[in-house]
Amino acid sequence: MSPADFGCVLAASDFSASAEAAWTVAQRLARALGAELVLVHVVMEPAMYAGAPFARGLAGDAQAEARKSAQEQAARWAETARAGSLGSVRVDLRVGDVPQQIVEAAAQARAGLVVVGTQGGVRRALLGSVADKVIRLAPCPVVVVHESP
Repeated sequence: MSPADFGCVLAASDFSASAEAAWTVAQRLARALGAELVLVHVVMEPAMYAGAPFARGLAGDAQAEARKSAQEQAARWAETARAGSLGSVRVDLRVGDVPQQIVEAAAQARAGLVVVGTQGGVRRALLGSVADKVIRLAPCPVVVVHESP
């Protein structure tokens, strides 16, 4: 399989410590495979305000600020990866349901591999993790990286 056939390595990030560990692994894999690296971040829609017309402006402001912050952080991560001799690094910022948007990004990018971080723990046991949902729905293999202790 040539790098062109492989597509890309897609790294999903919420900029947490576990996502940073996954980003490191994704960079190594993209370098080894000679593949493009795509950093995807999803800003969640502010669903809690959806039914309150007076709060929509506040929710929109919060979402715009979250998107701006994500763009800045993603740009820093991408620039660091480029400086580390990765040729093609792209950022894909999205809004919506996190696992669904990651899966859609992987399909649209024709990703050969998705890399996600996970923290595990009680929250995962009660709600199910983003990683679990991506594993079930992704159109390609998924590498799950645990946060380093």
